[in-house]
Amino acid sequence: MNKYLVSVLFLCLLGLPLRAQMDCDRGYDLERPSAVVVKKGHWMAGGSIGFSSSTSNNNNFVIINGINSKFYDIDFCPQFCYMLGDNIGVGGRFSYKRNLFDIDSAHLSLDSFSLSVQNYAVLTHRYTLAGFFRYYKPFGTTGRFGAYVDAELSLGGQQQKLEDGHKVSEPVKGTFSNGFTGALGAYTGLLAFFTSHLAMDVRVGLFSLNLSTNNQVHNLVSEGHSNFHSVNFMVDLLAIQFGFHYYL
Repeated sequence: MNKYLVSVLFLCLLGLPLRAQMDCDRGYDLERPSAVVVKKGHWMAGGSIGFSSSTSNNNNFVIINGINSKFYDIDFCPQFCYMLGDNIGVGGRFSYKRNLFDIDSAHLSLDSFSLSVQNYAVLTHRYTLAGFFRYYKPFGTTGRFGAYVDAELSLGGQQQKLEDGHKVSEPVKGTFSNGFTGALGAYTGLLAFFTSHLAMDVRVGLFSLNLSTNNQVHNLVSEGHSNFHSVNFMVDLLAIQFGFHYYL
């Protein structure tokens, strides 16, 4: 039995050099010229926009009763890219996000515990300016479908106003804050051309290094400060973006 195992192992070792000399065909031809998604000297312009809103009038949800609230969210992100070479370009992106969550009244009741909220509102808006380097990779030889990878550096800021419950005759009380954000990231996306110039793409984050600072003033008296740092080596499915772009 031992002699049989030794013989099999010896034959396998003899076959390794021959195996290494064989071509490994995984269905991708590196020598065949690939298609050009976007040619040198062309421009890409487009972006994404989104809006959502909701209202509640005397609504009940599980243990929260008498909900009177309103909410809206606006997201606007234009971008452009200039092709330095075939499938290689540089560009810029501007992003603006604004959302409001306003609760006129809500009452939480759980056995002997109860809590009421009135005149509570949070208004937030964020703005970001980014520059990126992009590389396109086509699927097949037609150039209609492809993928791309972005290396991006972004700087931005944010402001937020949180109003506590108050009476009409009293001055508004709350927390006012503003901050700075900076990020270095890598993103990937897929795109498909509907026509020779119009394409739709989906974009998701792969890596990000984030730095942010925040300063706040509470009730126009006390001040606070915070810092936040994070590094992510993962696909961020919550940050998927869809957009339409026109290639000139």
